[in-house]
Amino acid sequence: MKTRIFFVEANPAIHGNLRDVLDSRYMDVHTLSSGSALISRMEHDVPALIVLRDGLPDMRASAVLRALQQAGHDTPVIVIGDTLDSVELIVCLEQGADDYVRMPCNPRELLSRVENVLRRAPHKSRTPASTTGKCGIGDFVLDFRAHMLTRHGVPVALHSSTFALLRLFAEHPLEVLSRRVIADKLRGAGEGHCDRSLDVLVCRLRRIVEADPSTPRLIQTIRGRGYVFTPSGMSAVPLEYDELDVMPPEPARKQVSAVSSYA
Repeated sequence: MKTRIFFVEANPAIHGNLRDVLDSRYMDVHTLSSGSALISRMEHDVPALIVLRDGLPDMRASAVLRALQQAGHDTPVIVIGDTLDSVELIVCLEQGADDYVRMPCNPRELLSRVENVLRRAPHKSRTPASTTGKCGIGDFVLDFRAHMLTRHGVPVALHSSTFALLRLFAEHPLEVLSRRVIADKLRGAGEGHCDRSLDVLVCRLRRIVEADPSTPRLIQTIRGRGYVFTPSGMSAVPLEYDELDVMPPEPARKQVSAVSSYA
């Protein structure tokens, strides 16, 4: 799965090489031409990271960061700024920028900084996503207040039990949740499930949100422990993919292993 990045630059022709090197490294880069365009896009489409050029015609990078912060977004942001503008650098960092790259910038340096921020990004979002109202999940946005999942702004139909499971995962990013914990929490939300029906529900959810359900990147299996949700689609811990073999009842292990061999 490609990592989605918003590249905000008023004149992409000037720094097109920076965008191109990101796009070449398994990243899905979308170019926006202004701060207001970014803020508007973020209302229905949340990327894994934003690369924001300072000195946009409509607003400074610090103002964009402030607007995103007020809207409840915690998407990581790297600001590309002018060499001599130290004041704006400090203000941007104070407004929550994850990094500030001075121009001129070597494209490979920007790529390294992007990869470093993406590695740190999951740890920045350990607060329950429901506190911000929305959660970016790959190409999707989960809106807690509207009780809706959208993809590029288009609503995606979800059964109540599937939505409850997705919301549970989104509220516990990068936490390994055992089947028992998931079943207990869903039961508290009015959705009870046994081990096998939970596996089926997870598979159903993966078919909706994963680019390749056979190799899940968002909802991953930790063999012998449970499931972990990674909103950016990047591995948080070493994983072993084994769809239906997560701590089955001991007497049934031999039978279950035969089933899991083709998952």
